[in-house]
Order: sequence, then C-alpha cells, then structure tokens
Amino acid sequence: MRRRLYFVLPDVKSAHTLMDELLLQRIEENHIHFHADQQQSLGNLPKADAMEKSDVVYGAMGGFLFGAIFGLLGGILAYMVPWWFGEVSLTVIPYCMVLGAIACAAWAAAVATAAPSFRIKSYKNAIEQGNILMIVSVPLRRLNEIRLGLVTKHPEATYSGVWPAEHILFP
Repeated sequence: MRRRLYFVLPDVKSAHTLMDELLLQRIEENHIHFHADQQQSLGNLPKADAMEKSDVVYGAMGGFLFGAIFGLLGGILAYMVPWWFGEVSLTVIPYCMVLGAIACAAWAAAVATAAPSFRIKSYKNAIEQGNILMIVSVPLRRLNEIRLGLVTKHPEATYSGVWPAEHILFP
C-alpha cells in the first residue's frame, strides 16, 4: 500500500535536487510526479498525469455505485413489466446491476478527468506564483523515513500533507 506525499518547491532547480535525492533513496521514477503552471517548463522531470491531477478514482467509485443502483431499478422494472420487455427471469436483475455499474463507472471516470482534484485545487495559488508541486508515492512502511529525510535535508521544500491519511469529509 502506498501513500502520496505532497511538497511545494520554489523552482525547477530544487525540483531536480529532490528528484535526485528520491532516486538515491530508491524511489522509482514512475512514483515521482511534478505539477507546475503551463507556462513553466519542467524539462525532463516527470509530469503529473490524469490520475494525479483529477479525481478519477472517486468518480469511478461514485459511478459504480449509482450505476448499480440504477441497474437494480432497471432490472426490477424489466421483471415487473413483462408486457414491455417480454418474459424475463429474476437473473435479469444482477445482469442489469453489473452492466449499469460498469457503464456508469466508465462514464463517471471519463467525466472526472476533466475536473481538477480537490487536492490540486488547494495548491492553485502556489502553482500560479511559480512554485512546483511534487507528488511522491511511497510505501507505507517508509513514509516517515522519506518525509523526515526530505524535510531535514531540504528546507526549501514545504511539506504539505499525505494522502489518503488526511481526509476532507465535505470538500
């Protein structure tokens, strides 16, 4: 299980320094991502993708739940109104639930990629001022070691939280 650490960095040079430090601590490059303003060039630093910049997972989970509920209602309707759908057995209900859950999860995940993450929204002002957001996904057992190592060695990096340990109930 992994946790995401969020750091706000002042410039690209410090981002390269922290990237090298994390690589020396044996954090793989595909677990380190940077997010900056569109006008700011990150060079060869790995940029944050849609999974880090949006709430795709939450959207898919919500769509899965609503799709299952609407599939349940559709299956019950198909079973109770035989003159419209023809004779169906009770097995139509779980089929409709699965089909509705998968379809709505895919649709909601696609829609969620366009909306920014509530975590990224809180860094909007810092990013607009020229700072860089670093998102590092670390193993749970090494969380404190890596966080304390980066905070003590690099005072220019502002530690700003870990996810999913900090939950905002109503964003």
